Amino acid sequence: MDPPVIKPSISIVDDDEAVRDSIDAYLTIKGMQVKTFRSGLELLKCSGLHSDLYILDINMPDIDGFLLLEHLRAQGMKGPIIFITGLGDRALRLKASQAGAAAFLDKPIDTQLLLATIHRLLH
Repeated sequence: MDPPVIKPSISIVDDDEAVRDSIDAYLTIKGMQVKTFRSGLELLKCSGLHSDLYILDINMPDIDGFLLLEHLRAQGMKGPIIFITGLGDRALRLKASQAGAAAFLDKPIDTQLLLATIHRLLH
């Protein structure tokens, strides 16, 4: 008997419903377990949640991606972070890298690049 296939778990935090839903649908079709959150505060309320990888929007109204990352790390989260944003520039990319992000992707999201990045970070 073949061993069970373990699907990576991905948490997506983005205040833009269309972005959240499109990434969710794409990654689910590609065999991943996806949880979505409208805000960083919504994710932080899920005590004990663990994901293999987190996709965080940088610009959100309640708590930005950088502060969310700090809170997650303080809670012991060690999974890689992919920051996404529609307003990226060189300074923001540098700040993301210094904050510990494993990758930085611009919106609109290139789904093939996202999938390749996830595979690189998890394997």
